[in-house]
Amino acid sequence: MKKHLLSIVAVAAMLASCNDLKKPETKDQLSEATSDTAVVARTGQTAADATADAGAKTAAAVTDAGGIVADAWDVTKEKLADVKLPEINLPDINVRGSENYNVYGLEEKVLFDTDKAEVKSTATKALQQISASIAQRYGKNQVRIMGFADSRGDKDYNRELSEKRAEAVKNWFVQNGKVDASRISVEPMGEEQPVASNATPSGRQQNRRVEIAVRTK
Repeated sequence: MKKHLLSIVAVAAMLASCNDLKKPETKDQLSEATSDTAVVARTGQTAADATADAGAKTAAAVTDAGGIVADAWDVTKEKLADVKLPEINLPDINVRGSENYNVYGLEEKVLFDTDKAEVKSTATKALQQISASIAQRYGKNQVRIMGFADSRGDKDYNRELSEKRAEAVKNWFVQNGKVDASRISVEPMGEEQPVASNATPSGRQQNRRVEIAVRTK
């Protein structure tokens, strides 16, 4: 008798489980989802994936009517070798490149006074050469201006200053170099990616710089 009752209970439980599986998901169930699944429901991307995307410093992102569109821009992963361009003859400008990017570099002393973000008038010739080279070689290709600082002082201040400097160079290109603003993005790097040691004055000077990267194709 007991075995018979146990069998009936088991069958009832199985039927209840099947009914639950047939029920459609409701809005209330969606609101109770975890942060990861809630993001998936809206965008198809997990919160973990979104965080990783946001933390990718050198990956461009543009917003359109449909949301965030990822771009594969990443200069840091490129193996950039020194490049000689005939139209660039000023010793203050260094050029490195790969099959995907060319990067024009200028030290802080060429562009700015210490702790300032206004482009010096003496930087005009160097910026003219760079903007002319970009116009000659890369037509309407995308440009990214990256500001860098040394590691002295407050990290947030360094990042803010590097952003203001990159914006100042962007404005110069738009106003004087006739580069359409829609082609230019700005990336404040702060004290990330030093090219020399921050332990010496000469190394810190090299780290305080602006780089203008251009897609070659």
